[in-house]
Amino acid sequence: MQIPIRLLLQIPAAMAIVALVPGNWAILAALVLMWALTFGRLSRVEAVFCVAVCVFFTAMNAASLKQGIFAFSSPDLLGMPVWEVFMWGFYLLHTRRVLDGPAPHGQRATVWILALLYAAAFASIHDGDTLLLVTGVLLAVGLVLFHERLDLAYTGYLILFGAAIEYTGVLSGRWHYPGNPPGGVPLWFITLWGGVGLFLRRLVVPILVRYESAATSAAPGAGREGESAGG
Repeated sequence: MQIPIRLLLQIPAAMAIVALVPGNWAILAALVLMWALTFGRLSRVEAVFCVAVCVFFTAMNAASLKQGIFAFSSPDLLGMPVWEVFMWGFYLLHTRRVLDGPAPHGQRATVWILALLYAAAFASIHDGDTLLLVTGVLLAVGLVLFHERLDLAYTGYLILFGAAIEYTGVLSGRWHYPGNPPGGVPLWFITLWGGVGLFLRRLVVPILVRYESAATSAAPGAGREGESAGG
């Protein structure tokens, strides 16, 4: 699979914008322009997906900020800058576009249980060492149960993506973590981003594929084209 260069440029472009553009609203404007130029047209399913992701992670961020496990330097609302509200939609849509792949099957109940435990840990645990231990165990269990090539690809890719974003944000002073961890970023960033990658592939991609298939089937002319091909 050949990945379009414009998608590969999204990560360094986002890093540069977050680190160098002055002012939260200016950062948001620059990010939106970059997304428009590099993502192109979104399908209806992708648009709904991005909105749902942004709402979910805004709530998760607000809970984590309340726990004091990290803080933004110049917040606008709910303890975060306005551009942060849209970032997780970008992260996950970018990852889906880059890695793509078929939807996995099976053990949906187990995936949901692990994902809920994961979300609860980040929303309720304020001690960094405890958070790393709990989420590390959950991620290890997840990878023992789900370790297809694409599971590992989604997990590893988002860890690398997360490292780029985390260190850019911390070193540029956009956010910070308490306790002066080595390099400014606590090790639980690995379990955070890795877990998001695994659950994106195991929990979210099947939902996206199902709705994308339904949208394709419902498109005008889809039935007639199928009849013509079958005839």
